[in-house]
Amino acid sequence: MSDFSLNSQLNVDDLAKEYASKRRLHIPNILSEVSANKIATCLETQVPWGFAYNNGESQFLRAEEMQKMSAPDQQKLLKELYDRARTGFQYAYNCYPILDAYMNGWGQVPLLDRVLEFINSEEVLAFMRTLTGRPEIIKGDAQATRYGPGQFLKFHTDNVTEEFRVAAFVLNFTRDWDPDFGGYLQFYDKDWDIEEAFLPRFNALNIFTVPQNHAVSYVANYATKQRYAITGWFRYK
Repeated sequence: MSDFSLNSQLNVDDLAKEYASKRRLHIPNILSEVSANKIATCLETQVPWGFAYNNGESQFLRAEEMQKMSAPDQQKLLKELYDRARTGFQYAYNCYPILDAYMNGWGQVPLLDRVLEFINSEEVLAFMRTLTGRPEIIKGDAQATRYGPGQFLKFHTDNVTEEFRVAAFVLNFTRDWDPDFGGYLQFYDKDWDIEEAFLPRFNALNIFTVPQNHAVSYVANYATKQRYAITGWFRYK
């Protein structure tokens, strides 16, 4: 039996009708209250956060590697990221790659191993197939993310054919996020206006069929909290 459960009050058939119109949806209270609090506490207190960024291709520094970097070296890396962000795709956020950790037996955060198993349970996969109208979904992956002051994820589409993605998801675990802190999941129309944006509301699921134009807006330097989430994709292969 799983440590976690979906909110039993949700009607997936009704939600699927809403999803169909834009191929995306914000669903508050996606998990049981006990499940959401358990995961949030883990993200706040138990995760050895690494750092994800782009230097032309995806890069990830484990927490152990970050700890070995001097403060000047970390500042130099950040300056290089901001410089590249002015002219091209870039992202900078703290990360714990749950799938990689699970497959390689890191054993650092057992609760997140169980979260990955829950995401791949028939309870969740059946819900997602019905919600998205995509019966070919067979599995999901996941990473834990933490966005703090000065961190961001620039515009992109999630269109990576060889990764067999059907829908991207964000499970939010930030308690009492201030809207002025930024960190919204934003969607753009063809004229690059923001068509819709979702606050990282505690225990809410944001899910959307890919590809779609989207970004995570810059977290303000004056933000006093971290933006916690578990993100990933449901896949057909």
